[in-house]
Amino acid sequence: MQNRGWILRNDIIWWKPNCMPSSVKDRFTVDYEQVYFFVKNKKYHFSPQLEKSLWAKKDKRFINGPSSGGKAKSGKYAINCGGAFKKDGLRNSRSVWRITTKPYPESHFAVYPEELCIKPIMAGTPSNEIVLDPFAGSGTTLKVAHNLNFNAIGIELNPRYCKLIEKRCKAN
Repeated sequence: MQNRGWILRNDIIWWKPNCMPSSVKDRFTVDYEQVYFFVKNKKYHFSPQLEKSLWAKKDKRFINGPSSGGKAKSGKYAINCGGAFKKDGLRNSRSVWRITTKPYPESHFAVYPEELCIKPIMAGTPSNEIVLDPFAGSGTTLKVAHNLNFNAIGIELNPRYCKLIEKRCKAN
């Protein structure tokens, strides 16, 4: 992608706490996948996605507001200048997402959970724009985009998977 002019903005880790067990004996079991956030231009649409911070009630930057001196003033430590935490304890989403895998009743071997699509669609798609899934597979991204009131286009070469997509999207 980068060789074709795309800019990698984030390498997101999808941590699967319920990953498939592995019978390998000469390495560790892999319980994550990487999700890449690419953009085509240096200026692009991004809607921050917020999450509840476990530490907001204990973090002095959140409780007391920005510090006016000391280590924070030196620039060595982050301060809450309205960006680290919001008043309700929310913060910008992190790049490790804990999302469990989900069963899928149809025959497709690489179905990911719908939850995995929500943040990327909401963060990177302006309203009234179209979500494109160039490898539509079973149609997970298309279904989620539709549920979020976005128009979506999927590209899939396998006719069997195209039938899965049609069935899945009609079920909405």
